[in-house]
Amino acid sequence: MPEVDIEVGTDVRITGGPFTDITSPVVAIDHVRGRVELMVDIFGDATRIDISLSDVVRIV
Repeated sequence: MPEVDIEVGTDVRITGGPFTDITSPVVAIDHVRGRVELMVDIFGDATRIDISLSDVVRIV
């Protein structure tokens, strides 16, 4: 798995899937599975989602 420069609290933008272009801070990272958890606003409710590290990029 490639090394990523993302840690808890890092702001990221989702680049793939149904949440493309949503930005969110990282809530948790699972390096073993290559997944991140983000808190996104869906219909006015904060919802925790779990997506692949390959589907997010760090916002500079």
